[in-house]
Amino acid sequence: MPQTPRRIPKSTISHRRVLDAAARLFHERGYAGTTLRAIAAEVQLEAGSIYYHFKSKDELIEAVLDEAMARVIGAGRAAVEAVPAGATARMRIEAAIHAHVATIIEIGDYTLATRRVIGQVPEEVRQRLMRQRDSYGRFWQDLLEQAQQTGELRADADMHLARMFILGGLNWTAEWFKPDRRPLAEVAAAFTGFVVDGLLAAAPAPATSRHRRAGSAR
Repeated sequence: MPQTPRRIPKSTISHRRVLDAAARLFHERGYAGTTLRAIAAEVQLEAGSIYYHFKSKDELIEAVLDEAMARVIGAGRAAVEAVPAGATARMRIEAAIHAHVATIIEIGDYTLATRRVIGQVPEEVRQRLMRQRDSYGRFWQDLLEQAQQTGELRADADMHLARMFILGGLNWTAEWFKPDRRPLAEVAAAFTGFVVDGLLAAAPAPATSRHRRAGSAR
């Protein structure tokens, strides 16, 4: 006998609609330019009804920022954990890159809202977000350092700077990516090539080979 699909409570659906609308308006108008009344109007709620879901604008922006970070962090960790045992560092890094880019595109308004409001929100909210970012940064730092320790990445490369470079580039994808122009998997593979191939350990050519090439050039 087929099972009856589980019904999602209306309160859960409404909560999600409020959160999605808030992310969209925070992205478009910024923190100061967005009011709870405007968010309520966006989801066709009475102005006072929004307090059933969130007690204040600070609570709502924190929920938007938490959602963005939780989705990105969860996707990255799950992608790397799913890579088969014994996989190369390149495979692990590409999995993390693809998960990161795919997630920030999927939750576009949340991603772009975070970029816009991070310098506008109350300090305690910003500090909590920074702690989440630091945790995700450590995840990436460990990923790169493990690859460096196995000899797959250059021993002389600064993995702290590499991590900031990688995440900065990946996060900017949300600003320009257009799915109708280039497949997401292709973009992720290209990023991996820029990152990994640019950091691969490469043995210098033997001196005799260099001299031979120099002589033939004359």
